[in-house]
Amino acid sequence: MGWTDRALKLLLRVLITAVLSVALAWFLVFMADVPRGILIPDQVLARTDPGIEDLIVALASGVAGAYVQIQRSEISLLPGAAIGVSLVPLLAAAGILLYFGEAANAYEAVLLFVTNLAAIVLSASVVYVVSTPRPVLKRRGKRFYSLSGSLAVMVLVLVFVVYQSGKATMERYREGRLEEELADAAIDWAEPVSIEILRLEVRPRLQTADLWLTVDLPFDAQYTVGSIADLLPSALRDDPLSGVIEGVIGSGYKVAIRYQTRIAGIIDLNTERTAPAPAPAVKKVVGE
Repeated sequence: MGWTDRALKLLLRVLITAVLSVALAWFLVFMADVPRGILIPDQVLARTDPGIEDLIVALASGVAGAYVQIQRSEISLLPGAAIGVSLVPLLAAAGILLYFGEAANAYEAVLLFVTNLAAIVLSASVVYVVSTPRPVLKRRGKRFYSLSGSLAVMVLVLVFVVYQSGKATMERYREGRLEEELADAAIDWAEPVSIEILRLEVRPRLQTADLWLTVDLPFDAQYTVGSIADLLPSALRDDPLSGVIEGVIGSGYKVAIRYQTRIAGIIDLNTERTAPAPAPAVKKVVGE
């Protein structure tokens, strides 16, 4: 509309409320005296991994908010609820991550907040333009040039947002594919020993991987284990797991491998004979 002063004042208000939201989240966790040594909840870390689906939610939020405002509908709670879903959780996650000292992840949450905010403004502006009478749009003057400049800026913002979200989505797809391949390779490597993958995370961008697994020992191992070396079946010592991992994700990674052992077997209650336990029904749980 060409109201530059009003736009700057509203932008300043948004920035102030965003900072206050982050500070409030940090303060609430601080008052709850949450220990910093615990694992950060997945619901918080999920806000640091933007994707195309987040962009779609933000665009829908902007359309809903603008439509309700134009129609003067009675469902006035819709804009606040829609925007709250796309913005407030990100700021809360940033505050919590700052409390835990995760500045890099907090930055990612704030970046997703900015992306969603731009998407909301973009989609809302499109609704306003579509709802404006054509003679007003075509009228020459300050408002016409303001509208043309705004449309150009919106197109640039849209290209930037789609690029960032698309890149993050492809990165997530790559991580999921590598985790799936690595899980299958680890299970094949362990055959005929039964293993269960508890957690598996591959981060190509950071060149790190994390593998947690449980290895089944024969039932009679409880009587024969004499040293720590015996806690790993001999069949798994001949072919190191590190070579299998390198064959899937390549060299250059730093991989953390954590494993624990358990006694597993099948007992025939009639003869009291034992046999190796079958592989678990759920073989792997790939990390988020």
